[in-house]
Amino acid sequence: MLEMLGGDAILAEAAKQGLWAVLYVTLFVYVLRESKQREERMRQEYHELRQESREREQKLTDFINKISRQFERLATQYEKIAEDVQEIRVELANKQDKVNKEE
Repeated sequence: MLEMLGGDAILAEAAKQGLWAVLYVTLFVYVLRESKQREERMRQEYHELRQESREREQKLTDFINKISRQFERLATQYEKIAEDVQEIRVELANKQDKVNKEE
């Protein structure tokens, strides 16, 4: 980072100004490096969190799709049972009518 700013010239000028100037420039360079490293760590963490989020979203979507398919199967089974019950009612009613006519 210091090289981009003309590092040797800055340090030489800071040395002319005294110890505090050298310490200030050194601290400034240190802060810049740490900021860059922190930014890279944060970027990496962000990408990891995004990946986890995508995976979690995919799992939830798969779960919802699976539940939807199961619900559709249950609805179909319910319709078949309802039809069977209706047929049984009709048959019982027909048998009841025959019994009533025979009496």
